[in-house]
Amino acid sequence: MPHFYSRYFTQSQKPQKLLIFLHGYNNTLLEMKPFLETLSNTVQGLVVAAPQGKSHSDKEPNRKSWYKISGFDAGGRRLKEETSVEEIADIYNQAAPILSVTAREMNAYIDDVQKKYGLDDEHTYIAGFSQGAMLAIWTALIRKRNLAGCFALSGLAAAHQALDSQLASSPKVYLFHGLKDKQVLFKCLPYTKQWLENKNIPVHVQILENTGHEICPQELAFMANIMNQPLF
Repeated sequence: MPHFYSRYFTQSQKPQKLLIFLHGYNNTLLEMKPFLETLSNTVQGLVVAAPQGKSHSDKEPNRKSWYKISGFDAGGRRLKEETSVEEIADIYNQAAPILSVTAREMNAYIDDVQKKYGLDDEHTYIAGFSQGAMLAIWTALIRKRNLAGCFALSGLAAAHQALDSQLASSPKVYLFHGLKDKQVLFKCLPYTKQWLENKNIPVHVQILENTGHEICPQELAFMANIMNQPLF
């Protein structure tokens, strides 16, 4: 089993649904805990598994990431409004090797968590925030079987040129993005939506007008509503 330190959240003695939640860049699981508890408390029969990235901040080692973006964009061009979405995509294309490796590790991790709880792909969702959203999209789309759904909060289809050649499934992808996001610019949303549609991957978009780069109650409520629907 790939080694990811993980936390689990559930109110059920025998969970019927699984959510893999991937934190963002330089986050801690402690920061994610309130959101994960909200989901585990409001979705009947849900267990939330929250693995932790292996890359850490040099200044704050307790803050983890899935990979360091500074090596690809030291000047922060991806954060500037004048940078085109095509340029932003080119920056993230450099992350293709680490995204590919980590997504495969994450799929092996999902397999093992499913075995732990006796669950299958039809009862498994994946979600991620920011950098975690990018990894969630990769993980879901290279998996051999469709997951129940993929929730991408404030992310984008990173390194999609490399992802093209590895596509193996087409689960429904739910994209959430705040209009005021200054970390992953809002212009990335329509770009990602168009790419997913071009690959015949079902996509649903939620735009949050007064939201920046953050997880908000509306997103959690929407996710809970989806996951509370019966699975057959």
